[in-house]
Amino acid sequence: MGVRHVTERIIEGDQSPVYVADQLDVSLSDVYEALSYYYAHVEEMREIERENDEAFERVRGSSLKPKEQIQ
Repeated sequence: MGVRHVTERIIEGDQSPVYVADQLDVSLSDVYEALSYYYAHVEEMREIERENDEAFERVRGSSLKPKEQIQ
């Protein structure tokens, strides 16, 4: 699991570091290390988020869509 996965649950999901550590079966120190890395590299994390969002949009735009019902 990555830094973004851990920090997303805490920052955007309003979950406590203790809860995240328990749910992901990692140490509390690992959770705080992920938070520390995130805040030390905020621009890098935002760039990764932008790239992932763009990739998702490309895939979503090219994915198969259900056929329309013929009446």
